[in-house]
Amino acid sequence: MAQEKTADKSAQTIGRQELSKRIAKQAKLSQKQAAEVLEATLDAIREALQNGDEVRLVGFGSFKVRQSAARKGVNPRDRQPIEVPAKERVRFFPGKELSEAVIKK
Repeated sequence: MAQEKTADKSAQTIGRQELSKRIAKQAKLSQKQAAEVLEATLDAIREALQNGDEVRLVGFGSFKVRQSAARKGVNPRDRQPIEVPAKERVRFFPGKELSEAVIKK
């Protein structure tokens, strides 16, 4: 597992395999079943966003597709101005409970 160092703590990067292990343990499922549930959940979120729907998980957060405006940028290689086209981006907005859960008191 990849590890990143922060100023005062060590943070782990959790991938699909580790996440499915944790789901299996908490939901008392086999690891194969948990992996299938995780993939089905991610597929359902992806499909909803592709259809332009907002995915709201109360207590966790919301996934939304937002349009970013076209803008002027600078090519870092040669410092020449470039036009960055408008595009759709997926945004995640954490819910209140999630935000409060990660805040260290």
